[in-house]
This record gives sequence, C-alpha cells and structure tokens, in this order.
Amino acid sequence: MKTEIVLKEGYPFILTSGALFIISIIFGFNTILQLILFLFFVFFVYFFRNPERVPEDESEGAVISPSDGEIVEIIPQKAPITGEEMIKISIKLSLFDVHVQRSPVKGEIKAIEYIHGLFLSLNNDKASELNEQNRVVFFNGKNVVVNQIAGFITRRIIMFVNPGDVKLSQRYGMIMFGSQVDLYVPKDTKIKVTEFQKVKAGETLIGFLNEG
Repeated sequence: MKTEIVLKEGYPFILTSGALFIISIIFGFNTILQLILFLFFVFFVYFFRNPERVPEDESEGAVISPSDGEIVEIIPQKAPITGEEMIKISIKLSLFDVHVQRSPVKGEIKAIEYIHGLFLSLNNDKASELNEQNRVVFFNGKNVVVNQIAGFITRRIIMFVNPGDVKLSQRYGMIMFGSQVDLYVPKDTKIKVTEFQKVKAGETLIGFLNEG
C-alpha cells in the first residue's frame, strides 16, 4: 500500500485554506490577509505530513515510541484498561510535531476504549484523567498500552485500524492539533530513554520487554 505524503484527514483544511488564499488574490484582498491565508495553507500541509519512519531497533521485544514529542514524565502508574502496575512514559506533542501515532510493538491490538471527556489544558494535573482520550492495548507476549489524550485545542482523535494484528511502527491513529500520548510498559521493561528527551513515532527506541 502506498504511503500518503499528506494525510487525507487534512484535505478539508488544506483545500479550504488554499481556496480562500486563491480567492483573496483574485478579488484583491488586503495583502496582510492574503499572507495570513497563505500561512494557514502552508501550516496545514506541514501539520498533516506523514513521513516514512524506520525503527531504530526491530529485534524481538523492542518497544518503539508511539508518538513524536518530548518525554515529560516517566513514573510508575496503573495502566488504563488492564489495571496493571506499569511504567508510564508521557510524551507531549507540540503543534509542529507529526501527529500520527504508530504501534510501539509488533503483535496484536487486543482492545480499544474511547473515553468521552473534557478538553482541559495539558498543563492541568487532571487532564490525563478527565480529558477525552483513546486507549489501545497492544499485546506481544505482554501488554503495552497507549493512551491518546486530547488537549485544550484538540477536538478529534482518529483510529485507522481495528483490533487485530499490527506491525512494529505501523500507523494506527492520530490526534488533531496538539496533545499528549501516554505509553505504559511492563515494570521490568529495560528503559532506554530519559525525561525531556525528544522522540519520534515509529523510530525512537523506548526500551526492551523482559523476555523472562
């Protein structure tokens, strides 16, 4: 299957802003307004980009980052859906990160749970608990959970796949316009990242699942 350079989910934004920019030129709108419309068009093309990604490590047990962004927290915490005590790795995205999420492991999507909630700022301590979110359980001998969390601007979380087999680094969903992704891995995972490290979805090695 051919990979989209720009996600089709972005077409309405790209086409609308592009059409408005062309109209502004045809009808001689204010130059500043033309520039603003052009910048919106460029931003939407950039935001909905879908670059190819190659995992840093494809060996058995490798866990790859599900999201672009900066790791803001690594703490022990109970995972949603499974209720297991795990290690939570929180990744905060900026508007300029790629917003596509990718499978952190090769295996199977066992469960998907969408929670309708609030749209608090991600700086709020309650955001990861109360905000709208989409929880996905991946299984590769052990459970790995990824939680897509909506932010203040975000109003849409998208899933591209249904429960079933997935490849390592396979695109499975996205969050619109700024957000946070929490990755939950087993407590005995050998973590290879640190807080405040920048990571890339489908590329950066997070750690290795303990095969014992």
